[in-house]
Amino acid sequence: MSRFVLSSAVLWLGSSALNAHAVPPGGFASSGPAAPSAPAGPGAPHAQAVLESAVARLLTNPYGEVDGLRLTDGTVVRFPPHMSDALTAAVKVGDTVRIIGRSEAGGAVKADAIVNSASGQTVYDQPPARDGARPMPPHLRMAGLQTQQAQGRIDVVLTGPRGDANGVILSDGAIVRFAPHALQQPLQPGQLFAASGLGTRNAHGTSLEATSMGASLSDLQPLYDRAR
Repeated sequence: MSRFVLSSAVLWLGSSALNAHAVPPGGFASSGPAAPSAPAGPGAPHAQAVLESAVARLLTNPYGEVDGLRLTDGTVVRFPPHMSDALTAAVKVGDTVRIIGRSEAGGAVKADAIVNSASGQTVYDQPPARDGARPMPPHLRMAGLQTQQAQGRIDVVLTGPRGDANGVILSDGAIVRFAPHALQQPLQPGQLFAASGLGTRNAHGTSLEATSMGASLSDLQPLYDRAR
């Protein structure tokens, strides 16, 4: 990987919120009551949604923070990464949860509250606590990232609030994120996929921000021009 490609990825990672696809291959937790109920099931984008299902896996961003869930019914639930500690304290894989939030284009749900159905413990989406501490500079956050690789078949294509593809979950659970504008052709579940980039590997799995992608690790193509 060239120095320019790596530095471009670092700048992009530092400036984006990683709400989180590229040249294609050939708060607090409480035990109080949940918010008022709404008609069940995700609908049109931005419509209120309430659904209940078991947690199949916790989703992480390249920094290793849990920023969502994948439910056993296939729904991808997005949640702010600064709520990672509260969410992991309240919810584990296998727990049945009730999601109260809003539907997004692409079928994902942005959760406003996540309720553990068995314990009643609830995690609400709220702004970061104002404790006087300044956010860690992007270059210091980046210092903890390592070069990571992933390959396999696409299990699900991740999307942002407007439905733009911005990542994939592979069949082995690895999560790859990338800038929506880098995707030249649609990605489909079942498609062979590989990526290399910067990220983390922890108890929740591997997650990375791609700097190159392809059908296999031997066929990777850089996502950023080297001669800018």
